[in-house]
Amino acid sequence: MDLEELPIGEDAKKELSKAGFKTLYPPQEQAVKAGLFDGENLLLAVPTASGKTLVAQLAAIYKLKKEGGKTVYLVPLRAIAWEKYVDFSLLKGIEGAKGKIRVALATGDYDSKAEELADYDVIVATYEKFDSILRHRPKWINEVNLVVFDEIHYIDSEDRGPGIEILVSFTRAIIPKAQLIALSATVSNAEEVAKWLDAKCIISEWRPVSLREGVFYDSRIFFKDGEVIKLEGDFEEPLHSLLAYSLREGGQALFFVETRKRTVYLARKLSSVSYLYLSEQERKRLKELADEIVENSESAIIGEELARVFEKGVAFHHAGLTSFQRRMVEEAFRERVLKAITATPTLAAGVNLPARVVCITSVNRFDPETHVSNKISVMEYKQMAGRAGRPRYDKFGEAIIYARSEGEVDHLMAKYIESNVEPIESKLSLGTHFSTAILASIASGISTDIESILEVFKNTLYYIQKGRGVSNRVKRILKILMEDGLIIRKNGFFEVTPLGRRISELYISPSTGILFLKGIKNKPQAFTEVSGLNLICASPDMRPKFSTTGLTEGFVLEFIGKHESELYFDIEDINPMETYKTAAVLWMWINEYSEDDIYLKLGVEPGDLYACKETAQWLAYSAKEIARLLRDSEALKKLEELEARIEYGVKPELLELVSSLEGIGRVRARRLFNYGFKKLSDIASASVSELSRIPGIGQKLAL
Repeated sequence: MDLEELPIGEDAKKELSKAGFKTLYPPQEQAVKAGLFDGENLLLAVPTASGKTLVAQLAAIYKLKKEGGKTVYLVPLRAIAWEKYVDFSLLKGIEGAKGKIRVALATGDYDSKAEELADYDVIVATYEKFDSILRHRPKWINEVNLVVFDEIHYIDSEDRGPGIEILVSFTRAIIPKAQLIALSATVSNAEEVAKWLDAKCIISEWRPVSLREGVFYDSRIFFKDGEVIKLEGDFEEPLHSLLAYSLREGGQALFFVETRKRTVYLARKLSSVSYLYLSEQERKRLKELADEIVENSESAIIGEELARVFEKGVAFHHAGLTSFQRRMVEEAFRERVLKAITATPTLAAGVNLPARVVCITSVNRFDPETHVSNKISVMEYKQMAGRAGRPRYDKFGEAIIYARSEGEVDHLMAKYIESNVEPIESKLSLGTHFSTAILASIASGISTDIESILEVFKNTLYYIQKGRGVSNRVKRILKILMEDGLIIRKNGFFEVTPLGRRISELYISPSTGILFLKGIKNKPQAFTEVSGLNLICASPDMRPKFSTTGLTEGFVLEFIGKHESELYFDIEDINPMETYKTAAVLWMWINEYSEDDIYLKLGVEPGDLYACKETAQWLAYSAKEIARLLRDSEALKKLEELEARIEYGVKPELLELVSSLEGIGRVRARRLFNYGFKKLSDIASASVSELSRIPGIGQKLAL
């Protein structure tokens, strides 16, 4: 089916054609025939890179031209949100019913009505952000007539799955007339998921680039179809030979490994091979990019380590890197100057980086939170394998599992390559998600009595798969919410209290809200920055938390001893040592320790530090709002300052500078302060030449 045949307007056809879209892929054509332009709910369970995003774009264009309204496109990760925002920015040149289509990106800030989004036609958001928006019920929410749930298979994730599942139920209750499109990897129970969504199911194994799967052992690749390829070359290391095989004729490679340390180790090892395949022009370009990485990395240890391998044509990629560092790696790989990436499996679930060859060097996956290694699932393998094959560059992609012994070859072939993907299973019963969902449903007006609350859960995958016992569990949680003072019951109907409403609006769990309430009411004798950090880090919503090891335990124990009078010792905490270590990390951050100091003393890498800082800032804001509700001025003032210090990573005296001056972060602000420029008035009265003499400021910034 050609693009010209679609009812999307000539300007849309022109813009899409300029972007390289001419003919629909088979799954896209199936979606059109299944009722994409007739308002039908659809589930597409198809492989990576088979054109799922274009299906959503076509539906959005059609809706916006014919009806106006709004399209909401939801993703599980911020990195994916940015990618999809770029994809949907293609629509900006197209005319909708209300003028040129406007596209917005919405992430973070969970206590906002997001009224500014009223002026946009397409909103790309994370699941969490849209969930928080629904709780505030902005006026524009009734204009939404298309909702796209990307990566819907994340419902199987213990971490994000329950939130996504409840959000789907809320969306159907609050915006019942909206068309729903769910995009998924291939799963074995797609029909069951489609039934839950009241959607037509489109299942396809079609890929734009064919995929060959095999197992690598003893310099030979044993492919699924029986073909065996012997790798030639003078390399002693098997993975060196595989990289050389991957890079011939302009190829690129992804190597998935089980731990972050292994990504660094393997990148070092492979760099001697990748360097051989670089042109002089590529070497020059990579050196420029490597210098940029060093210049913009506060952590010299990790920045320089990355730059050393980067300039040789290979890079490591994991969640411990900063977002800037990860973006540099991703863009250089897309530019094709970077020849190989060594990565943890999280890359497969995040950004779209196809390569000619994908090698899974281990089927173990290390969990940094639990410090336990587990076997990857078939779905995780398929997600990694799905990155093999670059449209426009490769005739086929190759996904290869590295075997450690001859006996492993048949096992890995049977276990992963020849096996079906596991079914998606609801994880809604885990953690605090039930109580969070019940409070949110009452606070947002979706539910007012037991019957309507049960209706919310009847619209979940959990109810379809494990429906028994839901009623008793709901009643038990309602009792707890009433005992905690978050809801009341009048004449058989439930209402939220001011506390319950605020907790729901803040997008924190009831257990975190109650912990903050008790912690503020029963403060330690000295309520300090450390007390606030302890309270935040003890909450169930704090993620990530950092576990102690033999190397870091001494520092954490010293931190506890030094601040004993400021800490909470009587609040519920499953793992207090994790809480104290996480508090110690944040304490170092707000007291201007460098990223390298934090890494060397507590083993926390910059990417993890920023993820922790971001969550802690939100929780400090939430705790502050609970203090405001309690009219506790002491706690309010301390938590307000703590929130700002977590955001900027500074001591109190630098807050005026970092919060008011563009381009001035914590390092430059400290230099200004040390040179006598302690307030904005000091800077306003200084000359450009005075300011430019300060290290790190320079003429351009001084102006």
